[in-house]
Amino acid sequence: MGFGSDLKYSHEALVKLQDWELRLLETVKKFMAMRIKSDKEYASTLQNLCNQVDKESTSQLDYVSNVSKSWLLIVQQTEQLSKIMKTHAEDLNAGPLHRLTMMIKDKQQIKKSYIGVYQQIEAEMFKVSHSIIILIFLVCRTNLATEITHRCFVIKGIGGFLRECHLILSTFTGIE
Repeated sequence: MGFGSDLKYSHEALVKLQDWELRLLETVKKFMAMRIKSDKEYASTLQNLCNQVDKESTSQLDYVSNVSKSWLLIVQQTEQLSKIMKTHAEDLNAGPLHRLTMMIKDKQQIKKSYIGVYQQIEAEMFKVSHSIIILIFLVCRTNLATEITHRCFVIKGIGGFLRECHLILSTFTGIE
């Protein structure tokens, strides 16, 4: 196995890893978006519940007792929880979710750039390999031509030499 074939397998493994990471990040992003939506809805529901209870309870609280104090504390704590949940959801949306979205875009750009560079390297490697093959062919052909020239002149004379040259040219160029 040479550099070229190793490069191909490494490239495929790296692209698979990048694809897997991008899918995972998209899953995390979707989860976070649903979590934010759920937290906002929960906060809104709690706030609506507190507003509803406040209207009903304030008209009925003619008498202050430990039970009524406890009830008011529960409503206040629920309202506080609603505000905390809403703030938390907004912070999650503005901070981590935004950064995650940017990270996904960066990873997509890096993958695109990597694939472009890989294709350039692959094209350059093809050119170099092709050039090496041509050089090897020319060296072999030159050695073969030297041997044929020697045989033709010594054994077949000038006519044999010309026939061999014509045969070689037609073989390599396709011209009769």
